[in-house]
Amino acid sequence: MYAVVTQQDSDELMVVASNWLSQDKKHCYWPPFKSPEKCMEAVLNRIKPETEGKPWEKLNINFHREYGTFDEAKEGQKEIKEQKERQRLESTQGMSKHPPAPPASTSRMSADDKDQLFQMTRNIKSMVQGNSTMLKKLLKDKESEVPSNTSIPSKDDKTNLKLPLRTIKEVTRTERELNNTETRKQYVKYLSTLGGFGQKGVIKNIMQQVLSDDLAMQFNWHGRGDKKAFSKLILTDVIRDAASKQSVMRADCETEIKNYLRCIADRISRKRPRDCGGVTSDVTSHCANIKSIRK
Repeated sequence: MYAVVTQQDSDELMVVASNWLSQDKKHCYWPPFKSPEKCMEAVLNRIKPETEGKPWEKLNINFHREYGTFDEAKEGQKEIKEQKERQRLESTQGMSKHPPAPPASTSRMSADDKDQLFQMTRNIKSMVQGNSTMLKKLLKDKESEVPSNTSIPSKDDKTNLKLPLRTIKEVTRTERELNNTETRKQYVKYLSTLGGFGQKGVIKNIMQQVLSDDLAMQFNWHGRGDKKAFSKLILTDVIRDAASKQSVMRADCETEIKNYLRCIADRISRKRPRDCGGVTSDVTSHCANIKSIRK
């Protein structure tokens, strides 16, 4: 049996083995593996939720539904996600169609009622001002403690990391370097500062910094055909960590990486006609100069 649950801390919709759920179905064990493939294998095999006799960490969850097979659970996960999106959209549209009713006219209020209303308004205004002042102070303290994720990365950071990678040999070298914890932190820190509009923009900016277009052509997610498996790289975990710092969830990160690698050939083909156009215009200009000299 398998279940679809939502992790409360991250709001991530997940498929888990039913034997990982607590009796009240408010908590769920989750494996400590870093590799998504290993986590997926643990779910599929519904292994006992412990490592060397030590129970896994428990997550706070919202339970949705149980299913007989893993495939049914994946379909259920998709349906629940779509349902949530529809509810969110309907809620937004409902608020726009039914704005809050205007306050009743004060013309029919007694003098005492008006005084009470004005006093309540003054109290609310005072509370809002106080909260605003407190919020500004908290934000200022936060900025002084933690560097901003939107800061512009320095050229020195990029140079030290030798990006983008252009050959398989450079990828192999980088994989060795990423076994070092400090080096891995440097990559995550740099890539998490690249920004982007939405999850697609974030992943696109990171992938363009990590791989040249020609190198990206040599990968797909699972390594099918004559291409190499991007999912098996330590570098992929680094990208996930960097994306999570920009509020991109793990599943969305993987989806956008797959899309990026799938569409890289189209992007390259769109770029090259422009390059050829530039060369053609230079040749035309050169020929025109020669004709004018001959005249």
